[in-house]
Amino acid sequence: MASSIIHYAITCELIKKRHFNNPSRLKLGSVLVDAGYNGNSHMKISVAGGHKKTYDFEGYRKMYGELMKKDDMYLGYYLHLVQDVIYRHFVYDKYHWNPMIPGNVEKLHKDYAIGNYYVIQKYNLKNDLIIPTDFEKESINKICKFNLDGLVQNMNAYFVPVEDDDIFFFTKDMTDEYIAEAMGYCIQELDNLEKQKEGIDGYINAWDNAPRSILESTMNTRDLGMYRIQGTKRYTLADRIYRSDRCDTLSMRDKELLLSRGINTIIDLRSEEEANAKPSAFVHDNDFNYCHFPIVEGMMPPRSLAEVPISYMEIAHADCMKDVFKTIANSPSGVFYHCTAGKDRTGVISAILLLIAGVSDEDIVYDYAISREFNMERLEAFLREHPDIDREIVFANEKSMYGFLEMLRKKHNTVEQYLLDLGITGKETQLLRNKLMEDE
Repeated sequence: MASSIIHYAITCELIKKRHFNNPSRLKLGSVLVDAGYNGNSHMKISVAGGHKKTYDFEGYRKMYGELMKKDDMYLGYYLHLVQDVIYRHFVYDKYHWNPMIPGNVEKLHKDYAIGNYYVIQKYNLKNDLIIPTDFEKESINKICKFNLDGLVQNMNAYFVPVEDDDIFFFTKDMTDEYIAEAMGYCIQELDNLEKQKEGIDGYINAWDNAPRSILESTMNTRDLGMYRIQGTKRYTLADRIYRSDRCDTLSMRDKELLLSRGINTIIDLRSEEEANAKPSAFVHDNDFNYCHFPIVEGMMPPRSLAEVPISYMEIAHADCMKDVFKTIANSPSGVFYHCTAGKDRTGVISAILLLIAGVSDEDIVYDYAISREFNMERLEAFLREHPDIDREIVFANEKSMYGFLEMLRKKHNTVEQYLLDLGITGKETQLLRNKLMEDE
């Protein structure tokens, strides 16, 4: 993220343009974030099934919204988080920074050292940070602990002259451009707060997190929690419903994890043939309630990409689908369901459950399509064995899920009507919804 001195410069520029009750407190808040340790000073949270990260702006506003109105330190802290998300867009989206190339991070830090002293000179900054003597009484300490001595030392170091040198990536022009851009967003956010309008949305500003299966024993175990419920600031509940690929063996660590999270109802969607070839690790484990509802639809790839949504409709209307949803609805605990790759049969059930919870089509498609990342090794191996099959059919193509959602609505109008037509009662539909949602 941007260095503390850049945050300081943005804050000093804001002070020139807007009135603040206590500019010194605003400055302190603007750099305090980077002094946090033993906690979550940047208020980062996981969303979208845990596959994305963002800043919890809504959470911060809930905790400190009233304090921000009268104490500029809390406002400065908040604006730092706003600047950080703008910085991510600026560096990664606008200038396509790639930290994965070896040596890039180290070179960028050298750019920062040169750029920081440039910022001090260009914006005529003064090392006038004031640390209150009774800081331990501040409510902000609920977030994490802060190393104030380290903060002062770092600020002092910024003001030591640095020899100018060649810039690798983050040029002085880019520094000025980012400061101007961040200024604009901060002023807009200040206007929103003043007018009691909706502030910056962390969910739509989330960025991709490295995909990783929840279980070490599988490739594609994921959570249906942490997706935004449309029209609200609420999220689907985590650790209630897991979707997965097959689980032939289960490590002790994974077993303890599932049981500790209350996930002990297992639904195996594979055919008899698949289940016999690779028996489930749960089938003889008395700590789990293992249910086998074989769905033969979706076992083999369709002949074309256009036929994938049709095959998904066949999965949605499979004979066992009624038993699947009834079992999920009536399970007293968390549910783990899987097919072989965790993409098609599992993907259809996941889409329907997320629809019931009120998740957007875009997020449902995202949850489906990310199977590409989790299954890459497995699907590439399958394609090497079947070179005649179109890779777009095998990989989770967004068009396939959008097409399925369209067909489902065309046939049943609503997901509730689909479930009713399937033989799921209204009470059971509400139980399904309750699996992923808290009552308002």
